[in-house]
Amino acid sequence: MFEWLIKKNKKLKQHKGLKDDFEDSLEEALWEIKEQFDLETEEVEKTVIDKRENIEYMRKTLSRDG
Repeated sequence: MFEWLIKKNKKLKQHKGLKDDFEDSLEEALWEIKEQFDLETEEVEKTVIDKRENIEYMRKTLSRDG
């Protein structure tokens, strides 16, 4: 029932150091916003991980269709 929560926690543990490893300017901007508005690190990490997974899914889908 709570598998999604466990998966999220495992992903966060695997992606330590996300703050220093930007893939694009969007991620860099997210970290700057986090610092400016004093947001929780976990929330920004979740957003970055989700963004990366969604982009990877789109790449796979497009390469399969093309």
